[in-house]
Parts: sequence; structure tokens; C-alpha cells
Amino acid sequence: MATGPRMSARDLAGPVAIFFGVLLIVVAIALPLYYVGTLKKTPMDLDITSVADSQGQQGVSASDALPAKIFNRCSLDEPRPQVSDAKLTEQQRVLVVDPADANKVTFQAGNSIRIDSYTDGDETVTPPAQGGANDCMTALLTATRDRITTNRTTAEPQISGGGQSEVQVDAGENSVSLPDRQGLQYRFPFGVDKGKTYTYFDLPSRTTNPLQFVDETEINGVNTYHFTQEVPETDLSTLTDANDQQLAGTSIDQPAGWYGGFEGYRNNERLPASLIQTTTRDLYVDPVSGTIVNEREHIKQEFKLNVSDGSPQAMLDYRLTALDVVFSYTQSTQEQLATDAKDLGSPIKLWGRWIPIGVGILGVILLAAGVWLLLRGPSTPAPASGAPYNPADPDEQQRTDLIKQYRGGDQGNRPPPAPPFDPDQTRQIPAIRDDRGDGFAGHNQDGFAEVGDQYPYLDQQNIGQQDQPPVRDPGWTVPQQDPPSDQEPRRGGDEPWRRP
Repeated sequence: MATGPRMSARDLAGPVAIFFGVLLIVVAIALPLYYVGTLKKTPMDLDITSVADSQGQQGVSASDALPAKIFNRCSLDEPRPQVSDAKLTEQQRVLVVDPADANKVTFQAGNSIRIDSYTDGDETVTPPAQGGANDCMTALLTATRDRITTNRTTAEPQISGGGQSEVQVDAGENSVSLPDRQGLQYRFPFGVDKGKTYTYFDLPSRTTNPLQFVDETEINGVNTYHFTQEVPETDLSTLTDANDQQLAGTSIDQPAGWYGGFEGYRNNERLPASLIQTTTRDLYVDPVSGTIVNEREHIKQEFKLNVSDGSPQAMLDYRLTALDVVFSYTQSTQEQLATDAKDLGSPIKLWGRWIPIGVGILGVILLAAGVWLLLRGPSTPAPASGAPYNPADPDEQQRTDLIKQYRGGDQGNRPPPAPPFDPDQTRQIPAIRDDRGDGFAGHNQDGFAEVGDQYPYLDQQNIGQQDQPPVRDPGWTVPQQDPPSDQEPRRGGDEPWRRP
């Protein structure tokens, strides 16, 4: 059965290069589209601790050492309210807790504002960490514990299907459910788009407000997107705790004289006031990993009198500062968050950009090389029409050389050539006896001379290997015999082969 031509390795190189070139190009396209998407999810082991210090601000008469202002609650029992300069620290820890799976993750965030020091009259004092029953000022100003389940891809709340959204605002174990929470919180999704309008949840006011893109800023080697948010005035006294009661410290009820007195009101006439908060938040976000590298937050809380719109303008405009502070992450926190952002973003950049570029370039090179090899044509010229295709086997010569080496070479087993014949040389013809009496003296039955000492060029080693014709007795010849005839008697008698 005839077989088709066999392609050499050189002939196969072109198609193989094209195959792998196309394969690498497909891989380069698929990596950022499919594989990188599996990396763009909120990590299950997220644990972030951030520390923010109070910063100085323009328009506020405070020292650099005590840049914030707080309401001294001890002054509730004094004739006039007192607002103290203070140094504050905000601390937050965010970690992942259950429920969490491949699609969602739950954040538990503990947030606190601590008073490091404040002025009391002409003195600067440090409040006790834990106050007693008669201590009106302690180191802990506010504290909350928040839980929110978010989608690992979009970072948006995912409360349905077993998710959580609750906040604990007091020392008790009960929490307030926030089923309608919306917007981002604690982190952004991977691949932040500065052209998209994001919303962000403000926990103190329990409201969601839009973010506006401002510019790009580099922080510790990380290029960040700067977003800003304005949280409008919110009456915190309308918020409730787990027992559906008004939050502690969100309202006061003092005599009119304590506020400073108002026309038409007696000094002992009591006037309630509610705590109003506004917040300006600036977020600096790593666009690759969605990590918030820095947060600058201006919180302003004031007591506002609960009076009707027809009240004197002085009462409508009255504000008593409860808290006025600008928090910004410390340098060490920014450095740590920048490192975390790089660690989370490195696999995205590697598998989403650099590896696809390298694989794609290699694929294009292989594809071009394969096309070039095909255009060159086969490595062996095509045989004539009708002739079998028998390309030279590159291994055949190697096998032939090995066989020659094993047998001792081409000349190793050949006998030495016979000496050249010289017609002018006198030759000595040995005597030949017919010892058998059969008329074939010195010859065997085949007519060949017997092997003996008289024939030095014939021995057992050279029998059958000489290219010369067999040696016959030079003294006789084979007579020509005519066919027998009845009219002509045979010559030589009955033994025509005997010599006369």
C-alpha cells in the first residue's frame, strides 16, 4: 500500500508556530477579560486599622496642639456653656466576619473618637479613660460598631439573602437595623472609574450622598482619585437606638439665660436644642484596588434651638458648637494603606496588563514566523510527477556509519587483492599427478584445482572471496564435443576428456 509523503521537522515548524502563535494571542485576550475578573473581589482576609489625628483648620481660633473644639459637658451645670480646645484621635478597625462567601463579605467596623486632651479654663487636662458616675468628661467621646454585608465585586450593600446591616451605638448588646442602607462604605470596588458617580454612606447621619470627582493625587507612590462629599445638615436627635429611644447626647434642655438670654424670654424659661451635624468628606482612593489611602473628614456638630420660624432672628441663628474637627489619616496609616493598595493591585496589573502584553507579543512573533516558514515552501524539492516521494532520511547516514564502524569499515573484511599478472614473467608450473586415476589429476570433480602448497594465492581464507576466476591446469583444455551422430564415430573413444 502506497504511503503519502512524510513531512520533516522543518516542514512542521511553520504550522506548529502558527498554532501556538494564535493560541498565545487568544490567551492574551482572555486573561484580562476572564481571569483578572476573579481577582477583582474584596479579599476575605481584609483587616485594616486606620488612625486619624485632628488637624488645624482655617477660620478656627485654636492652637496647633489643640486644633479641635468640643463642648464641655461639665458646663451643663454651670451658668454658661463652655467650648474647649482639644486634641482628638479617631480610630477605626475594619475586618471581615461571617456571613462571607464567594459572592459577599461582611465588614465589622469599630469606630471611636477619643479626647487626648482639652482645655478647662486656663488649664490643659487629660480626661480619664473610664469616668465614674460623677465624671462629666471622659476620654471616649463617641463609639459605634457597624456591620454591613457587601457584594465582593461591586462593594455595594447586599443585605438580602442573609446579609446584615446594623449599627450599635451604645454599650449594650442590641443593635439598630438599617435595612435601607445604600452606597459604598469602607472601600471601593476594584477598577474605580473617575467618570462614574458613586454614592457613599455616612454612618453618623445614616444617610447616603453622592461623591464628586475632584482630581488625581499621588500619595506615597500610589496615584489616587480624589472624591469629595457634602453631607447636608442632619438632625441627629431624630435618630434612635436599639430601644427606639433618642440617641444620648443629641439634645439638651437649658434655661434661656444659660444660652445667653433672648429678648422676650425669661432667663429661667427652658429652651430645648437639638444636635445638628454637617460633614465634608474627602476620599483618596487607589483606582486599581479600591483601597481608601487617605480620608480627610470635617465634622461639625452644633446645638440649634428648637423654636418656630416666627421666633426672634437671634434664636433662629443661635448655634452652640458641640464638635468642630478635621480628621486626616496619620502618615503611618497612609503608608500602610498605600502598601496594602500596591499588594492588592499588583496581581491585577501583572495578569491584566504585563503578562497579556508579553504573551501577545510572543504570539505575534510565533504567528509571523510560522507564516514566513510556510511561504518558504518545503525543505526538499518535490519529486517528478509520478515518481514516489522518497525524501532523504537524515538518520540514514548515521545508521550506515554505525554499521561500518561495527563491521570494521568498508575495507576491513575484504581479502588482499591478487598480484598483477605479468605475461613476460617465467612461471613455474608444478607437476600434477593423477593419483586417483580418474583423469582429473590435481582437480576436484568440478574441474577446479585442488588447494595445496603449490597455490600460494589460494588458501582456506581466500576461497570464495577472490574476484579472480578459478585456477585450472594450464596443461589441458576442455575439448569441444560435437553432438553424437550415427554416421560419424566418436573421436577419442568412449572417454573424450582424456588427453591423447
